Amino acid sequence: MKPKTRGNGQGTAYKRGRTWEAQVVVGWVKNKNDPTGPLVPEKRRKGGFPTKAAAIQYLEELRRSSSSRKRKTLEQVYDAWSEMYEKRVGSSTMVNYLSAYKHFRPLHGLYMDQINPEDLQRCMDQCPAGHRTHQNMKCIAGLLWGYALDNNFTDRDITNNLFIGRGASVQRDPITSSEVAAIKKSIGSYRYADYIYCLCYLGFRPGEFLELKKDMLHCAVLPAEDNIPERTVYYFVNGKKTEAGKNRMVIVPDNILEIVLSRLFVPGTDYVFPMYVFSRKKGSPFSHFKEMNHEYFNKHVFKPLMVQHGFSGTKVPYCARHTYADMLKDADGSDKDKAALIGHSNYLFTQQRYQSSDIADLKALVDSFE
Repeated sequence: MKPKTRGNGQGTAYKRGRTWEAQVVVGWVKNKNDPTGPLVPEKRRKGGFPTKAAAIQYLEELRRSSSSRKRKTLEQVYDAWSEMYEKRVGSSTMVNYLSAYKHFRPLHGLYMDQINPEDLQRCMDQCPAGHRTHQNMKCIAGLLWGYALDNNFTDRDITNNLFIGRGASVQRDPITSSEVAAIKKSIGSYRYADYIYCLCYLGFRPGEFLELKKDMLHCAVLPAEDNIPERTVYYFVNGKKTEAGKNRMVIVPDNILEIVLSRLFVPGTDYVFPMYVFSRKKGSPFSHFKEMNHEYFNKHVFKPLMVQHGFSGTKVPYCARHTYADMLKDADGSDKDKAALIGHSNYLFTQQRYQSSDIADLKALVDSFE
């Protein structure tokens, strides 16, 4: 007789001979006959019950005894690890880890102790992304298995000998000066065009840029000197990815200053560049603001604007950081000031870690941007 399935994953009870059997699904595992095929349910059973009611009554005990085993799927471990780890690093770092973790999708439903090095390596070999993504995949795998070891979800680390490959890193092209000019022309007619334009002139990583809050904008008054009148300099303090990039000072260039200052007076949000949320109610389209995440910014803001203007479909928001780096290369200023602005510990122009405290020098540097 075919088992009768009860709702909401509560298990089943079915007759087997003269007695009844209780059965629950406790997870999903690889098919022994087809290890690379779809996952199959892992079941727990107990038979010998005289009535169907007795078998159903035992389902709760069967589920509880099965779940008491300290086994976790890769997905469960990632969820627990990310909840703990994201408090210690910046959101842009977590975005990179999440992106790398998604390439292990075929293994997400497997228990950690069922995954072997060949499974991980297969996912890495099949990943079409560049060398940096493969590095991130090995990194996130090592972090997850380390977390699993600490919590007794597995008894060995299988990530030490994963092969990244010799592929070259993907080199992102910058947003060109002509493309920046076209984006500027779109301001006022295309929502968020001003965000992308500002991103090109601030040099923040996309995640850092979207995290900017109004209270991160500061100003300083530079005294008059050498026939230069007194002036006010505005700058952001943010950046979390590396030690050199933490709490770095980024001067707001004059060509985006009006845009940035106008964002301070947008009510209903603490973010400088928030996401507009629209209501479906007729007659009142705008609802509220909320923080915009990197994935939404890429898919629904950046790429549609690129397509609209006929720009390269391979470009991503991070390309704006390359644009900023190119402007720094051509600008007049010291290597230490350039390294400080972009937040690199090993910048093109220097082999040491710097953080300039001279606002006047940094201001003069960004004033030379074309």
